[in-house]
Amino acid sequence: MNRKTFIISFMLSVMTAAPAFSAARCEEHGDRRPYPLFTFGVESSYVFTFLNRSHFNFISADGDRRDERVLTTGAISNGQFLVHGGINVSPKVNLSLYAGYCGVFRHERMIPVSLRVSWYSGDDPMRNRWIVFCSAGAGFNDIRNPWKLSAEGKLGGGYRISLNRSVKLDLVFAFQEVYTHPRAYESDAGNYVPQERLRRNDAYISAFALGIALVF
Repeated sequence: MNRKTFIISFMLSVMTAAPAFSAARCEEHGDRRPYPLFTFGVESSYVFTFLNRSHFNFISADGDRRDERVLTTGAISNGQFLVHGGINVSPKVNLSLYAGYCGVFRHERMIPVSLRVSWYSGDDPMRNRWIVFCSAGAGFNDIRNPWKLSAEGKLGGGYRISLNRSVKLDLVFAFQEVYTHPRAYESDAGNYVPQERLRRNDAYISAFALGIALVF
């Protein structure tokens, strides 16, 4: 089973099982509020990267010190898949922890973990509502070096479609900024700079994300 088939199958399984689980949970605990206390769900997004500002400093294969600053523009497409769990602090505010897998740039992948605060318009959780949210967190790029972290943040909004008390469909749009440490490529040598010759490898990557989410 390839990755795309697995993700689709997982989302369909969650969509099928979650409403029944939410209803049973509410009945068991006698929850009479118009919204559940705890939430969980899945979110899938198309990520449109349009700007990359990078700074590399390294010792070349010839022994010279190189300092390269690169500004890259243009459209690069990536994907993002997240799962989350959180709590409804009030009818209008939700606090959730997000984690998953996403593409950042060419040949750059990341496992992000972030905290998101969402605000919903209106006073009735059973109605369709507008969303405003922001998030910040860290990302793991290299499992061989788990302490080498990236940072990421989002600012966005969207529209929530209320299917019933527990199940919501969110259409979201966000601006995303990632600070990461990509590998430096030495064009003269035709390969990546080894870690022992690398002094600096910083990149600031800007993108827009357009996604859809199911919340239970």
